[in-house]
Amino acid sequence: MKQLKSLLLVALLVVAGQLSAQFEPIPMNPKIRYGKLDNGLTYYIQYNKNPKQRAEFHIAQKVGAILEEDNQNGLAHFLEHMAFNGTKNFPDKGIINYFETLGIKFGVDINAYTSLDKTVYRLSNIPTTRTNIVDSALLVLHDWSGFITLNNDEIDKERGVIMEEWRTRNTAWRRMWKKSQALKFPNSQYAKRDVIGDTAIIQHFSYKALKDYYKKWYHPDLQAVIVVGDIDVDRVEKKIKEMFSDIPKSKRFGIRPVHTVEDNKEPIFSLVIDPEASQTTIKFQYKKKQLPKELKLSQVGFVMDNIHGLISLMLGERFQEIALKPEAPFVGGYGFYSDLVKEKDAFTFAIVPKEGKEKEALKALLYQGEKMTRYGFTNAELERAKTNLLSQYEKIYNERESQKNQNLAEEYIRNFLDNEEIAGAEYEYNLIKAVLPKLSLAKVNDVAKNYITDENV
Repeated sequence: MKQLKSLLLVALLVVAGQLSAQFEPIPMNPKIRYGKLDNGLTYYIQYNKNPKQRAEFHIAQKVGAILEEDNQNGLAHFLEHMAFNGTKNFPDKGIINYFETLGIKFGVDINAYTSLDKTVYRLSNIPTTRTNIVDSALLVLHDWSGFITLNNDEIDKERGVIMEEWRTRNTAWRRMWKKSQALKFPNSQYAKRDVIGDTAIIQHFSYKALKDYYKKWYHPDLQAVIVVGDIDVDRVEKKIKEMFSDIPKSKRFGIRPVHTVEDNKEPIFSLVIDPEASQTTIKFQYKKKQLPKELKLSQVGFVMDNIHGLISLMLGERFQEIALKPEAPFVGGYGFYSDLVKEKDAFTFAIVPKEGKEKEALKALLYQGEKMTRYGFTNAELERAKTNLLSQYEKIYNERESQKNQNLAEEYIRNFLDNEEIAGAEYEYNLIKAVLPKLSLAKVNDVAKNYITDENV
């Protein structure tokens, strides 16, 4: 908690007295039509014409494999598959068949993904030349929200499909990730779930187990509809209100448990070996308390995100400079600050050794960590990083009128699922120009020196 307070103090020193309303939420891009229905469903709609006469239709869910019971291990992902095997208004393969007549390919523009804490379905690159196509795409999102059929025969057919996917995903990286999760997060749900699930459960689960998961977690207050493209925003908003209002407010409204990972005083050591692994990675992760949502979506959150970004750029430059030398014991290294699980962030610090140089690479990583903690960075390093970061924002600003529909839709999904601000390129560019000159070397180094700790490693 003391470290979090000190990091926040750095951000507050940057914005206090310099930028107005630092505790107020960063405003949402005014081009977005944003709203919520009485049943809790959130929606984001934006007119955009790249590409012309096309649009993105997504539905994001704040649920994933982490919410499964033990007898449902793998069923969040299984349910995602079943969404394409029949819904109230599109029986059997109706969704796939209809959109493929319009040239929209399943697996390319008709797709979905499930992770531990989220599930997202999408219809991409949908023609908008006829209103009935737009209405059909919205109707699919409506059905995915609460009207997936879950026919018993279709469930049994899908078991083999999932088993084949399990076999193709059974790579060295996947096996090592699963073992590492179990070791890193003792006594946590994150140690028990890996999305693809348990093959015994996939082959033999009861129909009720899948339907129970669906009924329990797919409800509108945990869902957002995102539509971006060459569309009539007023008409789309009206149709969303008409279509989705028939979904009743859930009895579990507002209930979504957040699973934790334990703090630890002593370091947790995870050694994972696989004979098919193509490379070795040595990695440290230092768990951190997340910013509260209201701060993350404020100017304080913006400042902290960009301080983390600057530090990552400077570490990357240090590792790259060393890796170019023939005698370097590693091929690459990196450090970055990001979310670890839903309620914890982490500073990740890693290196990829050359074969047979693991000990030397570990020493190099520890040295770079100690160097950052003791001495921080130089002013020359910070100024280069500021220039690079500003150029990234400037590029996005200059290309703001040609942003692709899918990229915008994905931003709004992250706002809903991960509390990422969506002020728009113009606001962000103006804000970063105001913030960067106020970020002194001392303030940035204060943040960097708090990354590496003795606890929560």
